[in-house]
Amino acid sequence: MRNLTLPAWKRWPALRLLLPFATGILCQWYLPAPGWTLCLLLALAALLLFGVPRLSLQNVYRYGALSGLGQQLLLFGFGALALDGHDVRKHPQWIGCGSGPVVAYLAAPPEEKPGSWKAEVTVTQRYTDGRWQAATGKALLYLRKEGQPPALSYGSRVLVRKALEPIRNSGNPGAFDYARYTLFQGITHQLFLSGDDLTVLKGNEGSALQGALFAAKARIVEILKRYVPGTREQGLAEALLIGYKADLDPELVQAYTNTGVVHIIAISGMHLALVYALLLGLTTPLRKSKWLRFTLVVAGLWLFSGLVGGGASVLRSAVMFTLLALGQLIGREGASMNSLLLAALLLLALNPFLLWDLGFQLSFTAVGGILLFYGPIYRALPLRNKALDTLWKLCAVSLAAQVLTTPLSLFHFHQFPILFLLANLLAVPLSGLLVYALLALCAASVWPALAAGIGTIVAAAMRLLNSWIDHLNGTPGAVWDGISLSLPQVLLLYGLLVLAIRSASFIEAQQQRRLIVYKMGRHSALDLFEGRQHLFIGDAAAVRDPKLYRFHRQPAHVLYRSEAAAGDPGPAFTFGGKKIWRLNGAEAAGVPAGAVDLMIVAHSPRLVPSDVLSARTVRQLVLDGSVPRYKAALWKEAAAARRIAVHDVNEQGAFVMDL
Repeated sequence: MRNLTLPAWKRWPALRLLLPFATGILCQWYLPAPGWTLCLLLALAALLLFGVPRLSLQNVYRYGALSGLGQQLLLFGFGALALDGHDVRKHPQWIGCGSGPVVAYLAAPPEEKPGSWKAEVTVTQRYTDGRWQAATGKALLYLRKEGQPPALSYGSRVLVRKALEPIRNSGNPGAFDYARYTLFQGITHQLFLSGDDLTVLKGNEGSALQGALFAAKARIVEILKRYVPGTREQGLAEALLIGYKADLDPELVQAYTNTGVVHIIAISGMHLALVYALLLGLTTPLRKSKWLRFTLVVAGLWLFSGLVGGGASVLRSAVMFTLLALGQLIGREGASMNSLLLAALLLLALNPFLLWDLGFQLSFTAVGGILLFYGPIYRALPLRNKALDTLWKLCAVSLAAQVLTTPLSLFHFHQFPILFLLANLLAVPLSGLLVYALLALCAASVWPALAAGIGTIVAAAMRLLNSWIDHLNGTPGAVWDGISLSLPQVLLLYGLLVLAIRSASFIEAQQQRRLIVYKMGRHSALDLFEGRQHLFIGDAAAVRDPKLYRFHRQPAHVLYRSEAAAGDPGPAFTFGGKKIWRLNGAEAAGVPAGAVDLMIVAHSPRLVPSDVLSARTVRQLVLDGSVPRYKAALWKEAAAARRIAVHDVNEQGAFVMDL
């Protein structure tokens, strides 16, 4: 038994908002339109959206589609405007509009490189035309190592005497588009300089909260380096817990990439899920103070997101878990897929350039794949053994995530990890335990002996994980590499996937056998689906009234690709190997002999429910929408006395049974 499934555009209303918004972003990037054109488009959209509902009732129905078109055009225009508004190059005070010395502040602590110190700075002023003027933009500064490290920290104000240089690509065929990558982060310039080219100014322009997060991150790195033995293990611990990758072994990263488990060292939804579960557990004593618990959990989620850098996958998870927590708070839990699409819309509204972010693409396609394909994959291999079933669940999750991420992975990484299933079987559960262990290590740092013990255990587990990944990586044929896909080929792969899913739905429809008792006001309506045909049983009004049909039954017929068939099975019949009795009238006509698998009560039979149910074995009782409430209460009471499962369509919605 399951609920009636609605089409995607009705189940996930956020899809109707996300598609035009994302399309507007893409069109404005690849086919940019001038501002006046977008203003005209928005004016037309507003006219359609708000003007059509003001027409006469007859014209509202006639031109109702134009109102929907107005909504789509409005979202399209907002997407285009959001991209323009986020493109720093279109700002009148952009640093690329002139040259000269600049004043800036460090947007993050400086990062040590082999021959230099790298610092991301936010420019606030530029010296132009003999005076200092306000400026906006970001740049990367590379300060050569000359003796002592520079006295720089997050928020430090600096004067750069040399003019900044635009970031340019190498121009090598097939090379990574670094200039576009940095542009999408708001960074358009860079400069290599020596100590004489930079002066540290007085004051600090960093925010207190961000400064505290950077300080906490530095403290955690210090704790892990102190208590986790082994350089390789320390780097993995830092990446696994807070996404700090400066100390990661490059060969280890490549091994994790080749085996398809690099996601565990890139802070992702798995980490947020673990933190969310931990926060819920810690706030269990506050169950009665729902708002306080909600505030603490959500604040903890977003503080952790800020601590680990706020990448696209982290923000996606933070938004989704915030929506989940809000739904639980107000008692309205939404569909997971709709929450995923809404999270994408919110993030793109804040930063349209995330649409090109690899983490954004892989995160949303991975979760989308799990939501769409985990169920069918898991059900394809039913297992009774609990241990094997648990193992199969892990495999099903990995396979489902790969369905939508594979074309993107082939496009960006030019390889496919053949042994990803074997790698994930150990990496996913062990990495989850390691995250909790590392959190415990940080908490125990006030007790050095305990922290050292935890660190030793963590390092041993990491060596086990690394050895397993290294072993798989060294297996011949572990990676299928050298794959080159163009963007049209990627789109074609997704098109073939859609075609395969659609073909599978037709095959499934051809093999279906399903019974549906509809909720249709006071009418009795039942459909028997056999292959791509359905047989109706019920009130004649449910057939004669076109509005009743379109609203209640037609969506199911479209969903299950079914056409009407003629026939009358009578009050008692066998369908899909199940004995079914539809009781509708004063007499118990056509009473089936022996046990009844499904008994459907319609209208108000003048029979005593307890007498009917005591005369035979009934395994499932369904009360359709035509049964009066007082009569339904009598049937439920009689069924409860005999421990018979009851489904009341008026209270629980349509009854759907797959046979």
